[in-house]
Order: sequence, then C-alpha cells, then structure tokens
Amino acid sequence: MVNKFGSLSLQGKSIGKLTFAGRNLVGANADVAVAMLNVNNTLNTENVTPQAGFDFSIAFGTPLKLIDAKIIAGTARSNQRNGARVATKTGTLLPMSDTSTDSLPEEDYDAVFVSGKDKTVHGRVRSADAFGSHDLVLFRVTPNYKTDNRGEVVRDDYDEPMISNYQFNFIQQSKSGDVSNDDNIVRILVDPAESERLQAGLKPGDKLVPQGLKFAFAGNDATDWTVYADTLVALDEKVDDKSTSHQSKITTNQSNKTKE
Repeated sequence: MVNKFGSLSLQGKSIGKLTFAGRNLVGANADVAVAMLNVNNTLNTENVTPQAGFDFSIAFGTPLKLIDAKIIAGTARSNQRNGARVATKTGTLLPMSDTSTDSLPEEDYDAVFVSGKDKTVHGRVRSADAFGSHDLVLFRVTPNYKTDNRGEVVRDDYDEPMISNYQFNFIQQSKSGDVSNDDNIVRILVDPAESERLQAGLKPGDKLVPQGLKFAFAGNDATDWTVYADTLVALDEKVDDKSTSHQSKITTNQSNKTKE
C-alpha cells in the first residue's frame, strides 16, 4: 500500500485550546470510549482516545492539555467491508495545572495535519514517523487529472485534460532491498506549476528532500495517507544549504569575538 504509515506523532497544543465536552463511544462495535473536546471555544470538536483511567466525569468545559498524542488509522463504523479507515487521535489528557509535557522536542513537529480541499490545518505532526526526508529516491512522476462529480476528466478550452497535481513517487533508500513490499513506496503530491518547474532536470534515482510537508488522512484500500509538499529540493543542495548556514554562524561568531 502506498503511504502506509503506522502513526504520526501529533503536537497537542498545536490543535488549539481544548475543553472537555463529554464522553462518546466509537469504533466498529461502538465500544471505544473517547473524550469529546471543544476546540478554541467553538462548536468544533475533536475526539481523543485518552489514557487508561481517564476521568470522564469531569465537568463540562474543563480546560485540558493533550500530550504525547498520535494520529493512527482507526476502524470506520460504516463502510468497513470496503476497507475504509478513519483518522483516530490518541494521547494523554491532563489538567492544565499538570507540568508534564510532550516527550518529543517541539522542533520535531515539522509538518502539518490537514483536511479538506482547502487543506485546513488541524495541528502539527512529526514527518519522521512516516519516512526519512533524506531517504527518498525518485522513480516516477505522473499527473493526477481533475475530475467532475461524475468522475469524468475535466478539460480546458483546447480540450486538453486539466491537471490537479503531480505525484512524485519515491522508494525509501534504506528499505529498497525489500522489493516485494509496496509499503516502502512514498507518494508526494506537488502543485502543477511547481511540478513542471521541478521536472525539467529530474531523472530516475534523484534524491530529493520535500519542503513544506502536509499530511491528510485518506483511509481507503489504496492508501492511508495523502502527502503534499510545497516543493522538492535536491539532497546535495539541502546539505549545502545546511553547511553554508553553519559556516555563516561560525563566521558571525568569529567576527563578534574579534570586535570584542
């Protein structure tokens, strides 16, 4: 399966201000208790499967914080036979007065979790849980065409099919020896204009580093996740950028010491 990632670490505080709204039952058999949380004092809610022993009897509106959260592929209550899955959030819910924090450092949450055609952001996630950004080897680029509500390809005034985005297909280099495992394939979608600019000099085997990653949950029989990127940068360019930045810091520090 393409883009089959077990889970993504989610930064709870990036979701927004969370207050307790009540208890709900979810899952294939409606036997999983989750905490319903209002977000940012709006009617928007998030369902979170909390830690064992969580007190569901707390008062409505109690402020809570979510730490060590994850987004995983859960079982859909409907359409199960077609292999449909849903994004399920789990984590530890604590009073705001508790001093506990995420186990991961803040800078590890380097991507965003989005939904809908407008890619509405719902929080920050850790891309390294999905794949290593420096581990991707390109093997194919193909267009995705726009379709109408009947599934027909939309065409422009010149009767050419309109392209929604391009899918950049990668093998994870560290797992490339396991050729029988489709789960090693990573597919990243890039907007048409940026894709066409990038493709001019690309060839199979190029190592590219995605920039501006966004993850959306698909949960169908082909893929669990859709991954978007603002652009892709050659691995050697990315390394050179870091090297240049590091050298710049050293030069600045040396200059400051000289002035002193």
